[in-house]
Amino acid sequence: MFSSKIYVASAIVFILVGFVYHSRHHFIRNEPSGGKDELSNSHQQAQIMDVYNALGKPEITEDDIIYNLARNTVPIVNEEYKIIFFQVAKIASSEWTRFFIRLNKDPNWCTNERIHDREVNGLKYLTDFTKSDAEEMMTNTEWTKAIFVRHPKPRILSAFLDKAVERSHHFEETTCKAYSKKGGDLDDCLENHKEFSWFLKHITTTLPENVHWRSISSRIDEKWWPHINFVGYMESLSDDAKSLLQSIHSNVSGKSAWDEIGKFGWSDNERSCDNTVQSDGEFLAQRDARHKTSARDKMLMYYTPGLENFVERHYAEDLNTPYFQFDEVQLFRDQKH
Repeated sequence: MFSSKIYVASAIVFILVGFVYHSRHHFIRNEPSGGKDELSNSHQQAQIMDVYNALGKPEITEDDIIYNLARNTVPIVNEEYKIIFFQVAKIASSEWTRFFIRLNKDPNWCTNERIHDREVNGLKYLTDFTKSDAEEMMTNTEWTKAIFVRHPKPRILSAFLDKAVERSHHFEETTCKAYSKKGGDLDDCLENHKEFSWFLKHITTTLPENVHWRSISSRIDEKWWPHINFVGYMESLSDDAKSLLQSIHSNVSGKSAWDEIGKFGWSDNERSCDNTVQSDGEFLAQRDARHKTSARDKMLMYYTPGLENFVERHYAEDLNTPYFQFDEVQLFRDQKH
């Protein structure tokens, strides 16, 4: 019943959400700490939730994207800090994983090479809980449901350079074979996967659910997006990370996650254990500075007006969603057709 009603409410929610995220800022709480924008955002968020609650709370099913292990879209859960964290590839996902491992006081948070392997990282995920408990956490406003997002143009280029170029051999062994199983030409992939144009037009379209380049909107079921109450941005990564971590507190010590481990002990390379532990750097601060350097220049090395148009069409749901808004990225405003 709910799944059919969700679309009836979509138009109302779309309008209301536009006001909630009007400032392109991040945090929405039922009990704002101050400021007119926060009060306004909180009021609009309450309106959105009233619409959905009137229809009945959404139900977790095994087909839900956020509860399906096969899709690599299941979020991390930390009960002590009451946070559900949705990772997105190419948005500091490895650093965030190490952060949550460290928050668990795991001594292997830095040395563990298999941090994304849930069999060894010691983290809890939403699927570790019963469907009823998962529903309660996802709909309970005392829980923070957080995600960081990134404009598709730099994000997809970053995925291409990391996966198809820098890790070419692994790409050939895994992605090209997956591409061929979907009907693509294996030899074509082996020969051309390092070309950005070929990657965009063949790989992202044939394998759209790959976690490294799938749309962010598609990582969370439509019925759950209104329950996401923190959206951070890659463009303001360190500031938004700090805001998030200052807002969640341990139910044991009462300290914020920021005060616990966020404000010190981080270097520009979280894998350099000795340097990281001895550093007085804040979490993600130095990485944030690296990512801001020459981002536009790098995009101009790979994009053409046609490829920019392609990404705008292919990732239109991320560019037009009411749940987050990006600063405009236009590389070829006068040359596009």
